[in-house]
Amino acid sequence: MMFQDIDFIRIPAGDYTIGLSHDDLESAYRMIRNTPVKQDFISSAFPAHAVHVDEVLIRRSLTTSEEFSQFTAETGYVTEAEKDGWGWIMQGTRWLKRKGVCWRAPFGSPDDERYRACGGMPAMQVSWNDAASYAAWVSVRIGKPVRLPREAEWEVFARCGGIPGAGEFTKDPAAASAVHDFLETIRHALDAGTHMSAGLLWEWTEDWYEGYPGGRESREYGRTYRVLRGGSAISAPIQRTREFRLRKCPTARSPYYGFRIAIPA
Repeated sequence: MMFQDIDFIRIPAGDYTIGLSHDDLESAYRMIRNTPVKQDFISSAFPAHAVHVDEVLIRRSLTTSEEFSQFTAETGYVTEAEKDGWGWIMQGTRWLKRKGVCWRAPFGSPDDERYRACGGMPAMQVSWNDAASYAAWVSVRIGKPVRLPREAEWEVFARCGGIPGAGEFTKDPAAASAVHDFLETIRHALDAGTHMSAGLLWEWTEDWYEGYPGGRESREYGRTYRVLRGGSAISAPIQRTREFRLRKCPTARSPYYGFRIAIPA
């Protein structure tokens, strides 16, 4: 496995501001009117605050199914969906458990054939634990520390890549409405050589779901949930902003969760 410098965006060490300002918070609240997006997820990204980020390289692209396949072939790793015999899929507006769904067949439907036919597609139906195991394997392969991006790193990375903030939308981007549209959106982005793949899949980050300094308290903060960032091609516009935080158990998986790797410089 070989990586080149061009495969990564270098985030210089320094102090950065992440999170929502008061004005951005109000803008975010307006964006979720008449949507099922929970206000608590908006509140968790408030207030804006300064963080220090050490120099880090964050991969431009999401980990692909081919790369994940190499990992499982060499290590014999069995994902949590494969162990349990099921994964989450979305049917209409409902989340359902479907037997036999895993990273090899993320939808449990004929769409899996379309997914496998498109080379370079991101690995899907991977949990945080699966993603962290992959990163540990890459670390051994290249002889350098490798992990998932931390939340603050990801937000700076998203700003560098032009991902809009909650106060920057001039027009809401359309979301895919069906699996076929979702896969086509990803395929077109890959074919176009998009310089970074944020906004295609929710991306696991290294961090636990904790509150921001000076923010509102929540019973959900602590060592229960990990954070996903970026939104997916079926997500609401607010979820595809660089500040939005989603939290899920480390065992959670769906066709809309993926990951990229980070290498501390």
